[in-house]
Amino acid sequence: MSAARPPRVFRVTGAVWLFGITAVIAAALLVEATVRSGIGEALLLAPWLLLLLWVIHVAGIASDVRADTTGVGVQNLVRRTWVPWSRMKRVAMRWQLELTLDDGQVVRCFGGPSRSRPRRLGPGRTREDADDGAHDGIAKLQRLRLEADVSPEAVVLRSWDRPAIIAFAVLAVWAVIAIIVTRFS
Repeated sequence: MSAARPPRVFRVTGAVWLFGITAVIAAALLVEATVRSGIGEALLLAPWLLLLLWVIHVAGIASDVRADTTGVGVQNLVRRTWVPWSRMKRVAMRWQLELTLDDGQVVRCFGGPSRSRPRRLGPGRTREDADDGAHDGIAKLQRLRLEADVSPEAVVLRSWDRPAIIAFAVLAVWAVIAIIVTRFS
């Protein structure tokens, strides 16, 4: 048996940049609100900016595909799905990565690999000169599937991302409190 390798992670391109830029803008707005109106007003404004950051985090950063030799883990927004290779019939790309299971169900992946354009090679270079980065995400998943530790009794696992849901609930309660304070004070 080979040594366990860390899973290959496929993320949404640019999500970290979008989150970083939005976080800087949100922080600047909160500092400006604190300076102009005080900490109380900034606390009433904060849940709305934090809800925006939560949406960007859940849709962009947390949504990903993790694959190793045992199977593929997919997180779409606040839903997690683990699909073992033995239950997977097909890995394909449509608008996004789609995993077709042996019972006909399709798991669509919001975050994950995409087909890459053919690499432009300079004069005098051949396709064989290109590095491993030239292969797209589907090819990497197919290679992991070939190396799979197949277990016929493996099951598809589905769960919720509890920390993200709890964070949303806290922000929603905070937003409701902010509405009550501003409407009835």
